[in-house]
Amino acid sequence: MYKLSIDAMSGDLGSSIVVEACLSFIKAHDDVELYVTGKSEELEKLKVERIHIIEARDTIPMDAGIMSVRRKKDSSMVKAVVLANEGETDGVVSCGSTGAFYTSAMLFMKRLEGIEKSCLMAILPTYNEKGVMLMDVGANAQNNAEQLHDFALMGNVYAKYMRGINDPKIALLNIGSESKKGDEAHQEAYKLLENDESIHFMGNIEGRDILNGEVDVIVTDGFSGNIALKCCEGTATTLMKLMKESLMSSLKSKIGALFVKDSLYALKDRFDYKSVGGALMMGFVKPVVKAHGASDAKAFNNAMELAYQMVKNDVVGKMKEGLKE
Repeated sequence: MYKLSIDAMSGDLGSSIVVEACLSFIKAHDDVELYVTGKSEELEKLKVERIHIIEARDTIPMDAGIMSVRRKKDSSMVKAVVLANEGETDGVVSCGSTGAFYTSAMLFMKRLEGIEKSCLMAILPTYNEKGVMLMDVGANAQNNAEQLHDFALMGNVYAKYMRGINDPKIALLNIGSESKKGDEAHQEAYKLLENDESIHFMGNIEGRDILNGEVDVIVTDGFSGNIALKCCEGTATTLMKLMKESLMSSLKSKIGALFVKDSLYALKDRFDYKSVGGALMMGFVKPVVKAHGASDAKAFNNAMELAYQMVKNDVVGKMKEGLKE
């Protein structure tokens, strides 16, 4: 039986969406037990078989700093993380603050041996519909060459065992394609990746090529990765708004919109965060999945599915082995 700890209290929309997602998830998976942390009076509907309610009266706010997280050991988020670290559960899911969740994992969960810094990985949609892994997208403000190399190794294992890519193509996000582009850390990272025969390194990739789908994993420092991620999200949102305004601008275009409505909805779905399943905090001894803060029940269910698949496929175990090679 696979076991997941679920933080029910930390998201923007409250516990109700988590309750809905948990009930749906448990019906669809007969090999799972859920340990849901939060206020029992808000989780009454979860008093069903294979769901365990763990009382947690405190909640970590979205703007919580390191000391605030350390002091809130009875919060739903920290209790969910501790359950996983102590072996009570196999993975943890939360839609709380990214910074607070990452801090909770750093303080209360062990990292994989040999990993100096964990990272946050997100999968972006691409033109060829394969999707691309971008890591780090905001867990760290700065990273050195060795840490970027670690990210590539973890991404390589994840792409193989979770995405079914036999020989993942890996690139380094930089300001140019030439090997000597970028600062000292990126030039050194290029050398480490180029000389590592265990990965298929394609060289540098520029920001304009992130979404073309020519590579499977893009390695970056957290500062640049977060900016790149949010630029992609913002561009997609703006383009959809512009298309809608253009199609609604005249009677003729409105009539035309009726004929392309299905295609437009399909395009919108390709850029919908709810279908992705959340971002993964890599480098810890258990799967740590961060759902979007504004997740509805569908989005949170997909984040739980990501954690479940990680556990079922023993991706962290395979990551440990891959890091030893």
